[in-house]
Amino acid sequence: MTLSARWIRALLVSALTLAATAGALVAQPRAAAPPPVASGEGPSHLIYPTQRLPLRFQHARHLAMPGVTCASCHPAATTSARVEDSLLPTEASCAPCHAIDRGHPMSASTATNPLGGCDLCHEGWRPESPLRVARVVIPTANLRFSHARHAAQGVACERCHANVRGVGLATRLELPTMASCVTCHRPGGAPDRCAACHLTEPDGRLRTRFGDGWMNPPRWMNGLHHDADFWFTHRASAAQDGSRCAVCHTEGECAACHDGRVRDRRTHPNDYVTMHAVDARMNSDRCGSCHRASNFCVACHQRAGVAASSSTLSRALGRFHPPAAVWTNAPVTLRHHGAEARRAMRTCTSCHSEQDCVTCHATLGRGGGGFSPHPPSFLARCGALMRASERPCALCHDDLDAVRARCR
Repeated sequence: MTLSARWIRALLVSALTLAATAGALVAQPRAAAPPPVASGEGPSHLIYPTQRLPLRFQHARHLAMPGVTCASCHPAATTSARVEDSLLPTEASCAPCHAIDRGHPMSASTATNPLGGCDLCHEGWRPESPLRVARVVIPTANLRFSHARHAAQGVACERCHANVRGVGLATRLELPTMASCVTCHRPGGAPDRCAACHLTEPDGRLRTRFGDGWMNPPRWMNGLHHDADFWFTHRASAAQDGSRCAVCHTEGECAACHDGRVRDRRTHPNDYVTMHAVDARMNSDRCGSCHRASNFCVACHQRAGVAASSSTLSRALGRFHPPAAVWTNAPVTLRHHGAEARRAMRTCTSCHSEQDCVTCHATLGRGGGGFSPHPPSFLARCGALMRASERPCALCHDDLDAVRARCR
């Protein structure tokens, strides 16, 4: 029998035998399958881990044969209720078309058996070592799934495996994406609870951490994708519907960040406590998106001893400033507050306003303490400073005419 005759005979056997034994899971014509949702994202590596498929196969060629359906090669798919089940074609499902002869493995090559040779499908097969065939590795998907339930509902294979009719070897790229699943799993349709398909922790929350990384909502899912800006924009999603956050997160995770036990450095730098008052005065609306002055700011300032309502003990601790003998009294050293102000005025203004300085440094006539902030050499340059702006002088001096006469 010639090769072409053998091939025609195989087609006839396939059409007659498999048409009579095909199960309920029948391949849907590609034209009738719904178009996949345009998400721009392929199957997740966290849901479908990397596979190893040392195989040769042509789905397009097989599905083009008369009577060949998906169930012809994957008969277990009609009854499988667990994602752990192996649905790969077995020798029994291939035997109606392929004359597999395990009794003579040394001659099981396409050279002698065109439709039954091991190397027709298996890469790495050699006549001299027929038992050393490269193993197929398909890790279990991190999902819950029942092929049987979908088949019973009349869901065709190509509804989920949309591109399988046009490919050679089907890989993880032909597995369903979340975008294709939500065409059915949506309110009013198939169950739309996340836990219906996704694995969960003992407390019922979704399992989001796997060996290869963290699961992340897709970009098309109502602003829930955790990108670089999500630390700032997540408040809008949480305010819209906090129950969506609770699917993966506990209230404790929110509290740990919002009460300061965990601080994201993208929000505030490490030394922000020394300079935050400047931003608080300039960007009060932004601060108010997370903090409330009536409780957060006041409570912190009371504990730190920098609020008028702070306890005597808190003030005595001197958390921010050294003791008065070093910080305000003579003699003036490099640790004196005057030296610190000249070195880094921004640090001072993060907590203090101009009026705090005037309270001590203004003349007695202006209601101050009369402590001059000027060094002994100041008279040599005060004239140029006053001509540039008299405002600083007017804050502390009550007799500007006398100051003008002195600073020329």
